[in-house]
Amino acid sequence: MRQVTLVQVGVGTVGGAVVEQVLDHRARWRRDLALEVGVGAVVTRDGALVADEPAGLPDETLRAVVAGRRTGATLRDVARQHGMVPVPADDGTIGRPPAGEALIVLDAAAGAETAGIDVRVLGGGGGVVLSNKAPLALSTADPTAAALWRAAGPGGRLRYEATCGAGLPVISTLRALLDTGDEVIEIQGALSGTLGAIFSDVAAGQPFSAAVRSAKERGYTEPDPRDDLSGLDVARKALILARTIGRRIDLGEIEVESLVPEHLRDVGVEEFLARVEEGDAAMAERAAAAKAAGRALKYVATVRPDGPLAVGVRAVDTGTVLGALQGPENIVSIRTRRYDAYPLNVAGPGAGAAVTAAGMLADVLALATGPLAAHPVASAEGNPT
Repeated sequence: MRQVTLVQVGVGTVGGAVVEQVLDHRARWRRDLALEVGVGAVVTRDGALVADEPAGLPDETLRAVVAGRRTGATLRDVARQHGMVPVPADDGTIGRPPAGEALIVLDAAAGAETAGIDVRVLGGGGGVVLSNKAPLALSTADPTAAALWRAAGPGGRLRYEATCGAGLPVISTLRALLDTGDEVIEIQGALSGTLGAIFSDVAAGQPFSAAVRSAKERGYTEPDPRDDLSGLDVARKALILARTIGRRIDLGEIEVESLVPEHLRDVGVEEFLARVEEGDAAMAERAAAAKAAGRALKYVATVRPDGPLAVGVRAVDTGTVLGALQGPENIVSIRTRRYDAYPLNVAGPGAGAAVTAAGMLADVLALATGPLAAHPVASAEGNPT
């Protein structure tokens, strides 16, 4: 039986779902894959809980952490209630498995602050699984980014399926094409479920402002819808796809169309929502022109092996799979030398805690039965983290 120790970084919506799925399914992994999976630590901005036992943190503690975080409690609050003392998030004991064990950090946080943990674990012989896009979007001149991307290639110990399309097999499909010698001509994708839902409503005749408010009410947007409407999230996904196919490019080089008027970027959320209809007339005109041409507006990322990269609103032929997309789904259309006349398409729900967590855990199992099984950690002392 192979011991796999997980370090869960970020215990929000996605991180909490990861922990719950581990608890629900590790008996299956023990039976079918001969893997004994335990959560050795949970890490948040305000500290970390680290297991004293090789089996990991107790189930009741993990469930209490997830439940507490969902009600807004801090990790310190939950720890205090259960008689535990959290350690600093950068404590050196995090990420040091006993000899022979596989250690995998799951980074479901937001922002690049966790990149240091990811790099330290890789340096100690462990694996990294990301849903957090920010570390992979760091500047190419940043040594941290270089270390992460070195580990992200064929047979590497960093996996990042959940950064582009939640649980959809976008990265693994692209990786399989590249590893078998195919060449990418173009990738086009609707990579935001939020913007997909908004533009489906716009195509159905709703004003842009009503579509934005409806998306927020249905829980599709971030608490501040401008986080989605800025296009930055889609730009990061486009950057990750571009770097996966070998482009050395930075975020600032991508042309990004923001749907947030400059004069509304710094106002409060409520004021923004009250004034978002100021953009209705212009968007309605674009939607009408697209409809007259048999097209529909979609927020699209376009990635090619060379030339400019762009994300923004495009009028897409409704006869294509991309143009026919409805609601909060994602679709990625990959055109290659082999898949030229008929591109390879990956479509489905591109957001949601359950599918994102499942995508991360699929990467965990691939690492645990692949690169980490082939190259076990030699010793805890040799892994300074």
